[in-house]
Amino acid sequence: MLWHNYFKPVLFVAVICVWALTWGFMEYGFGIPVQALSHQPIRFLPHPKRVGILYPLLIKTHGAISVSSLYHDITLEPRENFVITPQGPHEFALHPTRFWPDSTTIDCVIHDQQGTEQTVLHTDDGKVLRVDLTTQTMEAYEDETLVRVMPVSTGTSPRWTTPTGTFYIFRRVLDDHMQGGEPGTKDYWDVHHVPYAQYIYRGIAIHGAWWNNHFGIPRSHGCIQLSTRIHNPHPQHIIDNAKWVWDFADLGTPVIIFGQTPQNSSTPLSYPEE
Repeated sequence: MLWHNYFKPVLFVAVICVWALTWGFMEYGFGIPVQALSHQPIRFLPHPKRVGILYPLLIKTHGAISVSSLYHDITLEPRENFVITPQGPHEFALHPTRFWPDSTTIDCVIHDQQGTEQTVLHTDDGKVLRVDLTTQTMEAYEDETLVRVMPVSTGTSPRWTTPTGTFYIFRRVLDDHMQGGEPGTKDYWDVHHVPYAQYIYRGIAIHGAWWNNHFGIPRSHGCIQLSTRIHNPHPQHIIDNAKWVWDFADLGTPVIIFGQTPQNSSTPLSYPEE
């Protein structure tokens, strides 16, 4: 009698509660529908407010998606031709086919079954850096007008030759600590206070080199060195080209490297001892 009057109703209520909780978790994930968990919209990753004319937009997805599908879902206004390349699991980069138009606001929209994602890209005024390995010079262009020519020291041949091609500035460090090479050899470096470092490809950067007093010949391990007054023992005699390029360029500024590295220098300039 006690079982029927007390335990059986309690057992029934417990079964109902367990069923309800299980159904609710499976269907709603504690208040979040399963569909929302597994089908979140594609989104643009944050980017600087103002960017260079080669800056890529990064796109994050929450599941497997084909590149062709992204092409179908993305529109740009004004219309620009673009290329999408995978960057890793569920991450893609959207590049202009050549360059973004300068001084332009580009409206970027992703529209798929899960909704609409939008971002706005403000491009700079058409600044481009060109590095000629043959002459060991850097040219700065603004709106297709040459505004400055500077001597540089690029990588030595054959081991440390600076790569050719079109790159863009993807990271900027005002006062950098650089390490590289093989420890215990003359090609190992560990240098503090490298000024105005602007990275363009892996560990290769445009930067000031206060330990270099003879530009115009290859002297680096691949980086593009410029004169600087920072930490220089004789700053009054130095034109601070590294600072000028830092102020001129920005994230996304294209860096076009071309030419042939001279063969008259096969050993990089040693870095200073700390």
